[in-house]
Amino acid sequence: MNAATLSTVPLRLSVFLSAGVAPAFIFALAACVKPATRIAQANRTGSLHVGNGAEIQALDPHLAGGSVDHNVLSALFEGLITLDEETFQARPGAARRWEISPDGLVYTFHLHPGATWSNGDPLDARDFLYSFRRALTPTLGSEYKDALYPIKNAGAYARGQLTDFSAVGVQLVDNLTLTLTLEQPTPYFLTVLRTNVCFPVHAASLERLGLPSDDRSGQWTRARPLVTNGPFRLREWKDHQHLAVEKNPHYWDAAHVRLNEIYFYPSESTQAQELAFRAGQLHTTWDVPLSKIEAYRQNAPTLLRVEPYFESYFFRFNTRHPLLSDVRLRRALALSIDRAAIVKNILRGGQSVATSLTPPGLAGYEPPPAVPYDPEAARRHLAAAGYPGGRGLPPVELTTLSSEINQRIAEAVQAMWRRELGLDVTIVQKEFKVLLDTFDTLDYTLARGRWIAEYPDPLTYLTIFTTGNGVNGTGFADPTYDALVTAAQAARGSARQTALQQAENYLMTQMPIAPVYWGSRTQLVHHAVRGWKKSPLGFHNYKDVWLEP
Repeated sequence: MNAATLSTVPLRLSVFLSAGVAPAFIFALAACVKPATRIAQANRTGSLHVGNGAEIQALDPHLAGGSVDHNVLSALFEGLITLDEETFQARPGAARRWEISPDGLVYTFHLHPGATWSNGDPLDARDFLYSFRRALTPTLGSEYKDALYPIKNAGAYARGQLTDFSAVGVQLVDNLTLTLTLEQPTPYFLTVLRTNVCFPVHAASLERLGLPSDDRSGQWTRARPLVTNGPFRLREWKDHQHLAVEKNPHYWDAAHVRLNEIYFYPSESTQAQELAFRAGQLHTTWDVPLSKIEAYRQNAPTLLRVEPYFESYFFRFNTRHPLLSDVRLRRALALSIDRAAIVKNILRGGQSVATSLTPPGLAGYEPPPAVPYDPEAARRHLAAAGYPGGRGLPPVELTTLSSEINQRIAEAVQAMWRRELGLDVTIVQKEFKVLLDTFDTLDYTLARGRWIAEYPDPLTYLTIFTTGNGVNGTGFADPTYDALVTAAQAARGSARQTALQQAENYLMTQMPIAPVYWGSRTQLVHHAVRGWKKSPLGFHNYKDVWLEP
C-alpha cells in the first residue's frame, strides 16, 4: 500500500463497522497494513535511537571508561565547557564565559546565574570544586585523573604526596566563579575540560546515601532520580537492553535542546545493529559489518558515514608476564604483524597502517615510523630471546572482544604469528567490561587494545604508558620514558614536536604494545538525523541533534 492508501484505512474500517461487515474480514484488512517502524514513529516524537556498541561500564563520570560510556555521559553531564565536534573550538558549557591570563596559567570560569541540577538544586562553582577534588582523591582511584595533571599540584595530590587540597590550583572565587591554575602553560588544557573526569558530580546524592566522596560502588548512580547537569536526564536503564534519557527541563539551555529523548542500545554485534538499522529500529549504528561496507558504498552511500577518527588500535603486552617480560619477544611479536594486509583485506573502512601509537594530525604532530613489518628481524629477536625458529616457545592466550572486527583481526594475527614465529596462540573472547577489568588486574597475556583521543593532542596517547597511569594496563613502568614525556609536556614551539617524537620512539623500542592500525569511523546514520557532525574525538553534542520526519 502507498501512503495515500494507508491514510484511508481508518475511514474504511469505520464504514465497514457501520455496515456490519464481519470482524474477521476487518482484521484481515488491518493485517495488510504494515505497521510504522520504530524510527518512523520516533521521527515524529523527537526520539533518537542510537546503537551504542556495548554495555556501559558505569554512570559515575569519574570512574567510567571507554567510548561507549562517554557517549551516554555526554548527554547526561556537562563540564565547564564543551567543544565543537569538528573544529574542537571551546563553547560554553556550565560556564557561560572564561578568561585566560596573559601568561597562560590562570583560567577563570564564570558559571550561568540560576543554573540548576536536573532535580532543581542550584548548580554553582562549589560543585566543581567538590568534583575536581573527588576526581583527584587517591582513594577514589579514577583511572582518568591524569588528564587533570596540568593543574598545579594535581598530580602530587592524586599520588598522595600532598594532602591539603587548598594547595591544588582549583580555587573558589565566589559561588559563580572558579579559577584553575596550571603548573605551566598548556595549550590544549581547555579541551581537556569536556572529558568525563571533568564532569561535575552531585555531592548531595552521595551524602543522602551516607556515602563518602570516594565511594567506588556506584550506588549513588543507581538511586533514582539520578541527578545530573547535562541537556538530558536519565529515565531508565535496563541492563543489556537499553538506557533511555529524556530532555532535562532544568538545563540552562533547555530552550535549544530539540530532541525529547534518546535510547542507547548496547550491542557488541555489528551484524545485529545493521539488521536493526535496516528494519527501522535504529537511527545510528556504532559500526558497520566489514562485509557490508562496500554494499552501502555502492547502493546507499548517503546512509554510510566514513569519517576521520583519532583512534589507535593495538595489542597490549602484559609486561609483568614471565614470557612477555622479555622485550625481545615483544619486539618479535610486533614486527611480525603484517598491518598492511589487515587494513587491505579485513578492514576496508578508511583505516591506515599504524607504525607507532599516536595517530597523525593531532595538533600537527607526525608520529615516527617506528614499527615496520619485518619478519626477518622478528625472527632474530625471537632467537635472541632463546626461541630460535620458535622452538621451546610456549602457547599463549590472546584476549579480544567478540565482535566481528576484533575476532577477524585476532585470527589474522594468530595466523601471522604461527607462520612467522611458530607461536601457538589461543583466542579468548570477553565482554567489553570484563576486558577492561583484566587490564586493571593484569590478568591476561596478550590483549586487544584501543584508544580514542580524549583531547586533540598527542599527550592523550603518550601519557597512557607513563608509570602508574590509570589506563596503562600493561604493567609497563620506565623512568626514562616518564622523563621523556615530562620533557615533552614542558617543550614549546618547534622543540615540542621533536620532544614528542623522542618519547614515542623510545616507547616503541620498549614495546609495551604492538600497533596495528589508525582508525576511521564507519557508521550508518538515518536520513532523518540532523546536526550529526563529523567527530574525530568520537563524541556528539546531543543538544544540537534533531530529527526531521
